[in-house]
Amino acid sequence: MEQEIAILQKAIAVRAEAERGDSSGAMASASSQDAKDKQLLDWKKIADQLAETQKTGGDNLRIAIRLQQRLQTMTQQELVAALDEIAALDVPKESRELLEQMLIAPLSGRDPELVLTKFIDRLQDSNGMIIRQLFNALQELAKKDPAKATTWLDQQIVAGKLDSKSLDGKSQTRIQFEGSLVSVLMVSDPDAASLRLGGMQGDQRREILSRFQLYQLKDEDQPAFAKLVRDQLPEEDQGSALGRVASQVASRDGYSKVTEFLERIQATPAERTACVELAAESKIQSISFQKKVTREDFDAMREWVTTQSPGSTASVTGKALGDAVDSNRKMNFAEASALAVDYNKAAGNDGLLTRFLESFAALQNKEQARVLAESISDEKRRAEILKRLE
Repeated sequence: MEQEIAILQKAIAVRAEAERGDSSGAMASASSQDAKDKQLLDWKKIADQLAETQKTGGDNLRIAIRLQQRLQTMTQQELVAALDEIAALDVPKESRELLEQMLIAPLSGRDPELVLTKFIDRLQDSNGMIIRQLFNALQELAKKDPAKATTWLDQQIVAGKLDSKSLDGKSQTRIQFEGSLVSVLMVSDPDAASLRLGGMQGDQRREILSRFQLYQLKDEDQPAFAKLVRDQLPEEDQGSALGRVASQVASRDGYSKVTEFLERIQATPAERTACVELAAESKIQSISFQKKVTREDFDAMREWVTTQSPGSTASVTGKALGDAVDSNRKMNFAEASALAVDYNKAAGNDGLLTRFLESFAALQNKEQARVLAESISDEKRRAEILKRLE
């Protein structure tokens, strides 16, 4: 979604720049197009066009850009009227929901409470995108009026709107709503955020904190998130919760930004180890999805890990090598094995090799993996690994 939004924004900016540089004839053409845009939109035609491009694999970027430009000029009343019109269309459910979610986003920024009220009854039958738009709407409402957002959510809970039909009784929808609210309160009213989480069961607190939209977490809000994690989760769960942030930062911005994150939250040694391990693995996986991971990539990872958590270098390298084989298979097992042997010699123990042979990649290449396992010096660990590779 982030990539699609970025593409749309870039395309809109390029088009706008081109229109500004056009001659008077082009400006007249643009003016004519603006006049057309101000006419009532044919939502059924738009739904059919989007459905057709999805079916045929065509490029609907042009349609989406034009529609997004038009939506930005619509008033709140026009957006609401358009939603009512779309609701009455004789089109497939998927097409209707696709149009709805495109209109809900701009409306949420103007009147999130209206969006929540209008679509709350769609929780049970809507697709995931519309439900996510409701989570975003609650966040927008919480930014404008935290008390009103809190009251609204409590009212839905009392009314049973967020009750679960699953056997374990756990409502994933409520957990997502709670996460949306707490992510805003965490910054605007940390005590309120902590109090709300404190009133929930431990597994719910853990899941809510794990479902934060971490890619939206600003640098300046990272200490508040870390405090919430430390206040509301048992010590054994704190490292993995913070590690998810480090993982996101690493894959998006690189190792140096993870170092800044660790300093910003004043990570304890245990937290630092957990964050470094998850961040390093995430970065290598991110690289492997784009291209074949090279020795230089692993060297850079190892250098960074050693500066941040020296005792983790061997273990992290072993796991990352296994992951690189699993991720789209751009690196084959023989190549990863050769690196594992080299790095293992440098480490002076078999910790790296053992971790590599515990990977899923080793199970998929048992014959080659068993040959490697024979070189493990610790007789007990060698036997365990060979048993696993039978």
